[in-house]
Amino acid sequence: MLLIAFLFTAVVAKLVYVGIVNADNLRVKALEQWYRDVPLKAERGEILDRNGTVLAASETRYTLYARPVSIKNKQQAASILSEILELDYEKLYEKLNSRSSEITLKRGADKETMLRIVDSGTEGIYVSEDIVRVYPYGDFMTQVLGFTNTDTDGQTGIESYYNAYLKGNDGYVLTGADLVGRELEDGETYYVEGTRGADVYLSLDYHIQSIVENAVERAMLTHSAKAVAAIVMNCNTGEILALAESPSFDLNNVPRDDVQALLEAARPKIVSDVFEPGSTFKIITSALAIEAGLVNDKKSYYCSGSMSVDGQKIRCWRAIGHGSQTFAEGVKNSCNCVFMSAALELGAERFYEGISAFGLTKKTGIDMSGEGSGLIIPLASVKNVDLARIGFGQAVAVTPIGLLAASAAAINGGYKITPSLVAKIENESGILFSAGAGKGERILSESTSATLRAMLETVVLEGSGKNAAVEGIRVGGKTGTAQKYENGQIARGKYISTFIGFAPAEDPEYITLFMVDEPVGAYYGGVVAAPYVGEIYTNMFAYLQ
Repeated sequence: MLLIAFLFTAVVAKLVYVGIVNADNLRVKALEQWYRDVPLKAERGEILDRNGTVLAASETRYTLYARPVSIKNKQQAASILSEILELDYEKLYEKLNSRSSEITLKRGADKETMLRIVDSGTEGIYVSEDIVRVYPYGDFMTQVLGFTNTDTDGQTGIESYYNAYLKGNDGYVLTGADLVGRELEDGETYYVEGTRGADVYLSLDYHIQSIVENAVERAMLTHSAKAVAAIVMNCNTGEILALAESPSFDLNNVPRDDVQALLEAARPKIVSDVFEPGSTFKIITSALAIEAGLVNDKKSYYCSGSMSVDGQKIRCWRAIGHGSQTFAEGVKNSCNCVFMSAALELGAERFYEGISAFGLTKKTGIDMSGEGSGLIIPLASVKNVDLARIGFGQAVAVTPIGLLAASAAAINGGYKITPSLVAKIENESGILFSAGAGKGERILSESTSATLRAMLETVVLEGSGKNAAVEGIRVGGKTGTAQKYENGQIARGKYISTFIGFAPAEDPEYITLFMVDEPVGAYYGGVVAAPYVGEIYTNMFAYLQ
């Protein structure tokens, strides 16, 4: 009796599981046997600039299928289809006579081609909608926007980072069919509409981006450079207004033949790569020295053209030296000896704490995949000679975006900011995401920031940054010329020329980084990079006004 009761209970439990618990899954399996489904790709959301200019959109294309078992006159069908679709008749006829349940005739067909097939009356032909990505401006914001695969899933850039918002939910068409896939004469057809993806609005401005892209391309050609990159950011909020890199490629014609080369070209190096910043790092050293109270008008520094630290002779860029000078004059002259002295006076622990506070050894948190972080000799291992070199931008590596964010904090009143590319994301229901751009933790006093701004303005008025000057607008900034390394050794004749400039200098709103990698001929940042920042600001302020 116990055995019978147990078996009876087991049968009842199985019936409950089949009829109630697992009922939905079994219904789906039953439907899959009696209905053929054709996918309907959801329309991908658009990517737009801050003013609503469409930068990435979607267009409908069609995939044409044939179900051989539903085609009675295969010769006629092969003749019609091969002519319209420009296919080989013999190969198509062979496929239509195969035992395949379904064959794909053409992907990415336009509406005209699809309608010609449908209007021909050829039986056994089915159509599904596909969504393809279209970039109205082609080779424009390549590394920022990124691209999608054939299934319109984001692979790089904004397309990848915000893919979950952009992609939407697919729909489908269900058609009643028999066991071998033939459509039932009295069968029903169900249409389930997809849900369009959300639209992503960038903080970038199409017009400012155009100005920057033009400057980058001219610098690339003028200096026969290996690469050029530039970024314009609001120094108070972190909103990026333009980001351009060259070389790049047309997003409507992605070169997929060499995957490694494609990934290298698509990678936003201004975000992912590190480099030795050279004299642009003096902005950070200056800020820390001023904040620590080490700078005053009465204190002077002497530069003979070099300085001996731990028995090693470290040269200033000016071989004959700068002589006696104040710290402010050292900033204007970009004197290495002044910054070596400042770094040594700060001491390793205090200097490292300051570098960490600026976030230079961490990621900034920008909304792009693959961001890198800075590199520095461990505090326990750093020697005075290393510290001296770090003071003027050697023996340390940072990402361009990290250096720009730190420099913004140094001149915006002392507040950290988080760079951001997206302003908001919205769909038909409303706003799904809104960027919380703005000032963060304070790391410097307002007086330190104001003192530094005044010093950096003299760099443009009287120093190495003269080529960045703009009529009617006060500009401050710092030039940089860094040697490159290959296999642990200095690569002779290879430099990265940079300039970081901000405007208006009296109350900064915008900060710009311009980098030229391996220029041919002239290589000083003040000659190679600074002029393009001046040009960007000239055109940008004319547009904004």
